[in-house]
Amino acid sequence: MKKVLLTVMETLKYEREIEVEIPDKMTDEQLNRALSKAEQHFGGVDEFIYALKPHGITNPNGFDQSTDSPEYMEAECTDYDRIDED
Repeated sequence: MKKVLLTVMETLKYEREIEVEIPDKMTDEQLNRALSKAEQHFGGVDEFIYALKPHGITNPNGFDQSTDSPEYMEAECTDYDRIDED
């Protein structure tokens, strides 16, 4: 029987609700700017929350980091190689 090595890219999307505390005098415009800037950091939610700290936005209670139930999943085979059997 012939063998093939598949390269599969799996994309998972999670949606979380995270309660944060913002400075009392922060306007919606300032909040939106801080959120936009934090979105520019590539990575997970940890990095996103960390990027908000310089703007005075904190997450003292943490957040659910479970990866058990993604909201969306997709798998795509991006390549394959035949495996020679000598």
